[in-house]
Amino acid sequence: MLRRLLTLAGVLLLTACDTGAPVSHPDATMPTPTWAPAPSASPAGTTMPVPERPTGVAIGATVAAISENAAFVLPEAARSPIAGPPRGVVSVAGGFRVVAGSAVHNLPGGATWALPAPGGAIAVPRDADWTAVALPDRGDVIILSADGAVLRTIGTGGRPAALAADGSRIAVLDTSESSITVFDAATGARQEALRAGDGAVTVAAVGGGRFAVIDARDGELLVFDTGPLILRQRYPVKGGAWAAAYDGIRGVLWVTLTARNEVVGLHLGGGTPREVGRHPTVRLPLALAVDPASGALAVAGSDGTGAQGLVQRIAA
Repeated sequence: MLRRLLTLAGVLLLTACDTGAPVSHPDATMPTPTWAPAPSASPAGTTMPVPERPTGVAIGATVAAISENAAFVLPEAARSPIAGPPRGVVSVAGGFRVVAGSAVHNLPGGATWALPAPGGAIAVPRDADWTAVALPDRGDVIILSADGAVLRTIGTGGRPAALAADGSRIAVLDTSESSITVFDAATGARQEALRAGDGAVTVAAVGGGRFAVIDARDGELLVFDTGPLILRQRYPVKGGAWAAAYDGIRGVLWVTLTARNEVVGLHLGGGTPREVGRHPTVRLPLALAVDPASGALAVAGSDGTGAQGLVQRIAA
């Protein structure tokens, strides 16, 4: 009888694991950024002070930054009225969209959309009229219409920490598993999932149905094709790779290097990523965004004292 029970338990275990889902790995914990020395060169472009150290940034006609406690619109660094700690920011036509607490705020001065739970990462496809918001405590990603109504809820089966989206797909990064999972944006159907290195921290849509992931632990850029999901490119990026943002006009993925106080541009059009630009940044560049209209960069980091933050704008 005991032998039959053990055999049955083994069959159930194999069946449960044979789903194609990423499996937690003991070394796949969230890495921390490599601390930066004092900058050896002046930051490129212009810099703007922020009263608190920024944790996220977005750029359009102007620049917005979020910290652990507030959201700011620059260059005036005006504090925007929001409820709850901000966890995500993205540029949209006419301003910015900030996730804070259980709400999405359209800044400056726009509508506030209620969320069913505290939100996290946010993604807005360039050529679509919907918004994806992660609800990490529930393990869900919700799709919002152009006026903030919930169109559908996607159960990810994990803890969504970062999002990227194109017109038809949503890529969900689970940093606790260092995995990427792709969902159909129209139906919410789960497509495929893969392990994404040993310490994935961010994901970006890079055109043509591809998604780029930064593996901060291994210092690598991973580029995944979809249909089916496959790792197409694996490229070393030295210097503490951390944040990433894609310039769709030029086909360039920009990546911050926290140990070097730099941002490097990699063209993804060929078989191997090719460096096409490099700029000195503010200290410890933890957040990065690209203006989809102009290709200008916004980089958020520290002033070196810890008393305040700096946001840097680099023209295209």
